This record gives sequence, structure tokens and C-alpha cells, in this order.
Amino acid sequence: MKNIVRLIFVIALVVVVLTACAPAPTPVPTAAPPTAAPKPTEAPKPTAVPPTTAPQPAAVPPTAVPPTAVPPTATVKPTEVVLEKEMVLYSAADQGMVDLAAQAFQDKTGIKVSTVQAGSGVLLTRIDAEKARPLGDVLWSVGPDTIGAKPELFEPYKLKEADKLLPEAVDKTNLMAPCSGISSNTIMYNKKLVPAADVPKKWADLLDPKWKGKIVNADPSKSSSSYQSLVTRLIAFKDKGWDFEEKLIQNLVIVPSSGTVYLQVGTGENALGLAFEQGAYIYAAGANATAGVVYPTDGTGVLFDVAALIKGAQHPNAAKAFLDFSVSAEFQKVLIEKYYGRRAVRSDVPLPPGVPLAKDIKTIDYDLKWAADNRDANLKKYQDLMVKYNK
Repeated sequence: MKNIVRLIFVIALVVVVLTACAPAPTPVPTAAPPTAAPKPTEAPKPTAVPPTTAPQPAAVPPTAVPPTAVPPTATVKPTEVVLEKEMVLYSAADQGMVDLAAQAFQDKTGIKVSTVQAGSGVLLTRIDAEKARPLGDVLWSVGPDTIGAKPELFEPYKLKEADKLLPEAVDKTNLMAPCSGISSNTIMYNKKLVPAADVPKKWADLLDPKWKGKIVNADPSKSSSSYQSLVTRLIAFKDKGWDFEEKLIQNLVIVPSSGTVYLQVGTGENALGLAFEQGAYIYAAGANATAGVVYPTDGTGVLFDVAALIKGAQHPNAAKAFLDFSVSAEFQKVLIEKYYGRRAVRSDVPLPPGVPLAKDIKTIDYDLKWAADNRDANLKKYQDLMVKYNK
């Protein structure tokens, strides 16, 4: 029995020794997990370029590419104004002055200017009738109350050299551009027909019966300067203004235009005339003057005749260029040299010699707004007087 136990012990010991001394088994490679292998439908990722260097559309900043072809540092030029090749000028100035302005502008710009010359009232009626399809582009050289009577027919425009104009010539609404300065009216007399001792000094002197039928005046419904003269006297005589006009009209000869007034007085057809300043100086300037000019001591006004862009004009750019040219130093110098008695609208163009400064004239406070607002009523009342006294 003891021998059997010993044999079992020896066999167990041998097995333990043999197991401890046996070499380690070769490891069997472990298969990759199923999820590590690329799926059959998954596109292989590119390996030539690392993913971080691949161009990405979203990675480009929005400002990296300019929105237009103009480089970011380039100055964008404003759209160039294209001037039309022609324009139409309406004016109440005398034909010679209209032609002077039209030709000077045409020579300067090459723009062809067609002109229509008539009284301010006639032109205003025409513009009103044409408002659905305007045929004129600019109304030039009329009284400010003419444009103020129907401002809806015109468009505002700020002149390029507005800062060079006399402050009193500037319209803050930009509806009216000044043309030139004039006394609203003077008393013109023929030197041969009126002795020096009889020359009127004031409006009231015109009521003398000796002047009946010897004073020529333009119809104020057709002449803006004549309407200004009427308003001047209405303001000067205040609440007795219409009483004065009824007495004065009995001494008057009424003619259609202001040009006829200074023509008749200058040539001796009539002794006296109610003439605007520049017109009177046509015959009152120089050594051979046939006429003289009186600034009434009971008050007159120094105003500016004006121009405006007609609303809906067919040649608006050419029209604006004309307005700018008309107030230029170049043209203003030509205008007052050619038309003695006109006053420049600019601070850098002096008065012609012999023309009195505004401060040396007895002036009234001419109310432009009142003149414009009451134009129709004033003209109606004056027409009634003309009918009453067969003028």
C-alpha cells in the first residue's frame, strides 16, 4: 500500500516538473473586430492630401472675394451727366438779350438753343397749357412773382456756384435762379420833351393833369416788370394804393410790353414812362443819351429777375447747365457790360459805373409772397380800371 502511494506521488511530481519546463505556446493572431474593417458601401478616404489641407468652400471668408470687379482700393466714379444736344429757352427779356444768352451758352457748350420771346404773362400761360408735355426747358428773365404765381409748373435746382451769389439774390427753396438785378421800376423821361424843372421826382408827381396822355406804361398782365411797378406803388401808398392807381391810370397810355415803354420815351414818342431800370438805361447812358432816369423818392424796390427749370422739361440736363452758366462770372460780366443798368447777381462782379448802389436809392420792402399770392386779384382789379377808363 505504501509503495502505491509513493508511486502516485512520484508520477505527480514528474508531471509538475515537465509542465514548468515546457516552452510557451505560439499565440494565435487575433482577428480585427468587424467594425474596424471598412464597410463595403463606404467610400475610401483620400490619403494623398491630408484632410486638413483639402480646400473647403465654407473656409473662404466672405470678404476675400470683392462683390464686383472693381478692386477694393479703387475709387468708384459717379455716373457722368450726359448733356442733351439741344434745349428750348422761354424768356421775357428783350430779344437782343435772349439772343446774347443763347449764343454765349451755345458757343460755350455746343448745345443748340431755340428761343421763344414773349411777355412773362404770355409765357406763364403757355407753360401752364403745355404742362402735360412741356415744350420749353427754362423760363429765363422774368419777375419772381411770375414763377411764384404758379410754382407747381417748375422744379427746384441748386446752382453749382450758389455760394458765389449775393445773399439777397439767393432763393432758399432753390426754385428760382437769379438772372440779374434791377430796380423794380423807375420814372423815365425824354430830355427834349420834359424841361429839367418839370422832371418828376416821385410817383405822386405823375398825377399832375399836365401829364395826361403823356405817360406810357405796359399792361401789368403781360409784363412782369410792369406788375412789379404796380405792386411797388401799392406797397408805397399802403391803404391808399388803389386810390392812387385809379387816379394815375387816367394819365396813362397802356401798351402791350415794357420794351415799347422805353422805346417810345427814348425816341420821343412820349414824354414819360414807367420803365424798369435796365430798359431805361438803353436810352439814358452815355454822352448822347436822349432820356433820363428818376428813382422815385416815395419808394421803389431793387429786385432780381429770375429763371426756373420747367417741370418735366425734355432736356433737363442741358437746362440745368444753362442755369449754371447764366450766373457764372463769365456771363454776368458780359451781361452788365452789354446791358448797362443791369446789376450782377454775384459778389465778385461789381456794378457798372454810374448805376447807383441799392443803399443810395429810396427803397420799399417789396413783399414777394404778397405779390405772388395776390397776383390774380391785383391784375383783375387793374384790368377793371383799364376797362373803366378805356385803356
